[in-house]
Amino acid sequence: MIAHSLFDPLGVLVLAAVVAMIVGAALWFRQGQQAFDQLAGALKVLRRVAGELSEQHPIRKRLEAAPVVDLSFEEITRLMSGDASEPAARALVRLGERIAWIERFAQFAVHLGILGTVFALVSSDPTDLEGFRERLPTALGTTFWGLIGALALSGIAGACESLVERARLHVRVALLEGLEDAPEGLETETSEPRVPD
Repeated sequence: MIAHSLFDPLGVLVLAAVVAMIVGAALWFRQGQQAFDQLAGALKVLRRVAGELSEQHPIRKRLEAAPVVDLSFEEITRLMSGDASEPAARALVRLGERIAWIERFAQFAVHLGILGTVFALVSSDPTDLEGFRERLPTALGTTFWGLIGALALSGIAGACESLVERARLHVRVALLEGLEDAPEGLETETSEPRVPD
């Protein structure tokens, strides 16, 4: 009975859509994890770049005025322009943008499950009690797969948010350390540090 409910053709269709969304979201997370690992290995570049920022640079002013201010990954990526770690920073920016899509996928999974339930109930004849009861397992199977998919996708979205937040924290700490370790008198009128636009 349970297998019939879960693996009814309509339930399998919902399951296939949910699995496709989960696989896509998991691939995005995996790419973000690899980018995070690369970025974590290249934080010395950010420390060096932060130490070379002129006193008038807007990022330096914001960090020195209020270190709790969040710098966007876009700003940080601009600082890393031309470095080997720039693609990793850009990949994390993209992952942050994709979190909203993963959350939408979770909503789609629920909606697909409910749509399957409604379709199964509407396509049965309510005057035929036996036929109506036969359609109930299909209705419940689609709802089950939609909810399971939503739970899995919500978990992946949370993992992605955590990964992006950890990356932000690591790079902000690296920037602050770079500012603290900057040699005195680095910024002179004759030697402007090269800061990418």
